[in-house]
Amino acid sequence: MTNSTTSTSKWKIIGKWVGAVLLIFVGIILLLGLIPVKIPDLPSHPNPAKNYDEAMSRWEALKTPTEAEGGELMSPLADSFIMEHGERTDRVYVLVHGLTNSPHQWEPFAKELYDKGCNVIVVRMPYHGLKSHKVGELKNLTPELLANYMDDVTDVAVGLGDEVRVIGISVGGTEATWAAQNRPDVAMVMAVSPMLGMGLLPHWANMFAMNLFNRFPNISFPDPTEPERDHVYRGQSSRGVAVSVRFGQSVIKQSEAAPPAVKNIILITNANDTTVSNEESHHLADIWEQHGALVIRYEFPKELGLPHNSIDQTSTDDTDIVYEKMLELLGEE
Repeated sequence: MTNSTTSTSKWKIIGKWVGAVLLIFVGIILLLGLIPVKIPDLPSHPNPAKNYDEAMSRWEALKTPTEAEGGELMSPLADSFIMEHGERTDRVYVLVHGLTNSPHQWEPFAKELYDKGCNVIVVRMPYHGLKSHKVGELKNLTPELLANYMDDVTDVAVGLGDEVRVIGISVGGTEATWAAQNRPDVAMVMAVSPMLGMGLLPHWANMFAMNLFNRFPNISFPDPTEPERDHVYRGQSSRGVAVSVRFGQSVIKQSEAAPPAVKNIILITNANDTTVSNEESHHLADIWEQHGALVIRYEFPKELGLPHNSIDQTSTDDTDIVYEKMLELLGEE
């Protein structure tokens, strides 16, 4: 009887300690998620190329992986590329890929724009497409890196054509919104399913997750169901997503204080998209319109069943539908 009582007492003590540890852990999670992280102010620091030759020289430096990244890519398909006519053109397009992806996803659409007489530049985002093939590389992203990337790419594009147009999807769409807010030397911006918040989450939950995972050590989420592709990381990075949302929220913060620098803005959303928050995208468009900007909005209907990565031929067979609508909105039919 005494041994049984002693054993029960020990289990009660262990249970209390486990409960206390769990309570402390939950408290830490709540603190990390509820205390707001600083939303940085990310203004542009433009230094545009003065002419075509300077732009091409800077392009060569821009497309090379940095020493911090390790200098090697997983595949040539992950590399930056340019389609140019050997001289300045009336229009130059900057195409920006999504998180975990690479410039290759834009290649068919870039070819269509090139065939219409435009120069096209597609630059790999920092820490994408690296030789390790590990999505955890994205833990090195920062909002500042993302803003500087868009500044540098736009600087090159200015020297390649008379009218600079920026198109991006997902986090690339967020880059496009940053350009719309900050770069008056850009004539037109098209943001396709921009990542300003995660899909299926209300605003407060997005802010909680952003706060938590900007502070928490990176967690890589492999996705064995995703097809293996030589130019794409499989899965997702908690820090990469959190930094991307934080970058998007910095654009929203800027928009609340000042009108967008670009007057011709197109927002494309996808009603079937559960990866990003369409509500956050429309919130930004609402703010821009309150400042007097004209924002053209188009949403692909849910019945089409388009994935989030709607422009990538390795993700969907329906890119023709998407390309046709994009070219129409761009006036490039």
